[in-house]
Amino acid sequence: MNTPRPYKRVGLFLLGLVAVFAASVAVGAAVEPAETQGEPPHATEGSMTAHNSDEETEPAGLGVSAAGYSLRLSPSQLQRGHARELRFTIEFDGQPVTGFDELHERRLHLIVVRRDGAEFQHLHPEMDAAGTWTVPVEFDAAGVYRAFADFSVEGEQQTLATDLFVSGGEFEARPFPAPQPLAETDGYGVRLAAGDPVAGEPAELDFTVSRDGRPVVDLAPYLGEKGHLVALREGDLAFLHVHPEEGQEVAAEEIEFASTFPTPGRYRLYLQFKHEGTVHTAEFTVVAR
Repeated sequence: MNTPRPYKRVGLFLLGLVAVFAASVAVGAAVEPAETQGEPPHATEGSMTAHNSDEETEPAGLGVSAAGYSLRLSPSQLQRGHARELRFTIEFDGQPVTGFDELHERRLHLIVVRRDGAEFQHLHPEMDAAGTWTVPVEFDAAGVYRAFADFSVEGEQQTLATDLFVSGGEFEARPFPAPQPLAETDGYGVRLAAGDPVAGEPAELDFTVSRDGRPVVDLAPYLGEKGHLVALREGDLAFLHVHPEEGQEVAAEEIEFASTFPTPGRYRLYLQFKHEGTVHTAEFTVVAR
């Protein structure tokens, strides 16, 4: 009798395992796996992802195009001390947009500020029937500026931005100033109480206006509110949307806003208020941890 050698027995055993495994794979491929109740569907390429709860806190103004809209502006090169007319359109799918919502009593706000946070301007252009906006501008200092077009269409607020280059003098960039609770502007003192802002969490920004050491209690509405606030992040000048606090009783000299600083770092705030027929701007730096 020929008895198989041990290695032959092992080989036959392994061949048997391979045959069983192959049969199991074939059966499994033919049967669709059952879904577990409550299990979320698997994302596939091009499918809708889960809603980002932080979407409303994301900064805007980082690009010339967003959500299908594009900002087309000219000229982009200007001379210091020379008045020029800026012309631009907001386009959607290559066509000028003409149907804008009213946003803070205007259909569009143009914010222009130098890249280091200096030389802030808040302008209100006029639009013709074809959708072309125009506004006169003049810059007293050379440098690279950021122009933000802030608008709303069909209830959706958008902020697009592009750079402007102003020549005709030396430009020395500087970092945002250190945080100070008090700012002086045109003979007014404006105090900011910002607490200790934490990135990603709602923050209250409370401003108090005074003149000659006395509270200013007769502030006039500006753009439909007691004040208007623009907040920009240091580095990329990301544009934050801030909202006046509503439903709270505040003193006549106080202006309150709410915002969320999306990341740790320094932010430059530009508060505008109106008194005795003139709009004034106070600037602050806030650090979010």
